[in-house]
Amino acid sequence: MSGAASRLQILFRYGPKRNVPGVSRRPSRSSPTAGRPRSTEAQRAVLDAARELFEARGYTGATIEAVAARSGVAKTTIYRWWPNRASLLVEVLAEVHTAAVPLPAGGEPVRAVVAELRDAAGAANGLTGKLMTALLGEAQHDPEVSAELLEGLFRPRRATTARVIRRAQEQGAIRPDVPPDIAADLLFGPLFYRLLVRHDPVTKAFMMQVFRYAMDGLRAPPASRATRRRS
Repeated sequence: MSGAASRLQILFRYGPKRNVPGVSRRPSRSSPTAGRPRSTEAQRAVLDAARELFEARGYTGATIEAVAARSGVAKTTIYRWWPNRASLLVEVLAEVHTAAVPLPAGGEPVRAVVAELRDAAGAANGLTGKLMTALLGEAQHDPEVSAELLEGLFRPRRATTARVIRRAQEQGAIRPDVPPDIAADLLFGPLFYRLLVRHDPVTKAFMMQVFRYAMDGLRAPPASRATRRRS
């Protein structure tokens, strides 16, 4: 299996949450068993330092040693909060991605999905895309990084989008016989294929083209929409 295919396999392994074989899931960072509570200022300094180092030097340059030196937070403290560099950068990715691609909520559901697609296209060509590509590479040989990505970013985002699609189905805008999570995969899957396999820029025009073609199959027929409006 090629590296790109392996990354896509990790990305779309979306089944119910479960323990990953051979991985000891660490306690929640907010749990009393996870050590002393984080200092908000120190946490912010570490996350900012990790992001800045990744932007300047890439994955190999964003070591825990470099983060400690840049942030002024001791290595031992950083390791109490994050077991390794990849775990720290997964949290950076989740933070950056949420800022660049706000969760779809409220309003007309199809428009919310369109807005998410456009935002995701913009984010894929920036820091979000670079972090995601680097971490998916690490996830191929580190089950804990794979679990962090799935449980900390990919599954929650997919579930949120699926809920919006379900609202569109309830309003008669999308066929009710298509599982919402499959509809989400149809809409967002081409973004990851283009980013990770073809290594082409992900443009908003491309994502709108994907949306139009996907909706040719997902859109509820007129009779179904009329029935929903009357009910």
